Amino acid sequence: MAASPMAAPRWRRVLTTSIPIAVPLCMHPIFQVTARRFGPARGYQAGFAIYWATCWGLAAVVAGPRRLAPLWQVRTTSLPDPKSLAWAALLVPPAGAITTQLVPHVRRAGPSAIVTAVGVGTTNALAEEVLWRGLPVTIYPDDPVLGWLLPAVGFTAWHIIPLQEGGAPRGRWTAILLGAACIGLGNGWIAYKTHSLNDVLVSHAITDSCGVESARTRWVRGR
Repeated sequence: MAASPMAAPRWRRVLTTSIPIAVPLCMHPIFQVTARRFGPARGYQAGFAIYWATCWGLAAVVAGPRRLAPLWQVRTTSLPDPKSLAWAALLVPPAGAITTQLVPHVRRAGPSAIVTAVGVGTTNALAEEVLWRGLPVTIYPDDPVLGWLLPAVGFTAWHIIPLQEGGAPRGRWTAILLGAACIGLGNGWIAYKTHSLNDVLVSHAITDSCGVESARTRWVRGR
């Protein structure tokens, strides 16, 4: 069980609350700098590497490994009620990604892109779940706004950065941001209610691993 908010020092609470605003704002110039330094493809990859390191670094510094460790233990509580909504939150994002990203592109992606997509997707899911769900739940286990809703807004806003810097067509922005909002709200709600990241991590990793076309164009070809 996560510690109560009263047990967290004020600096932990202040930093946790500022992350949903600070991370999107800070990552924008970082992606621009890496693009200028390494070129569009490698700069995009370097930007994500910095983002992942930031996710783990902030979570480790603000919460600490001992506070985060219980989030990865096998939970004894069931999914929150209504369970139909919880299952929808876990299953709809992977189903949508399989339908719109994996199935239409998997044939031309090739083995390298498929393996890369799984690696990048799992890496991204691990980093994002620990920052956007694990850290807020650890510091604010009894506050639905600061432990769930505000991080969901920040998580959604962050996705504007890779969309912009990766050159995604404007027509795709709405669908991708809506998907990010669904993951942020759904995963955040489940993590907040269960104090566990296990279920949401699996769902998130499957969803992100379906991006075989992005892996082909931005990671395999961009090497």
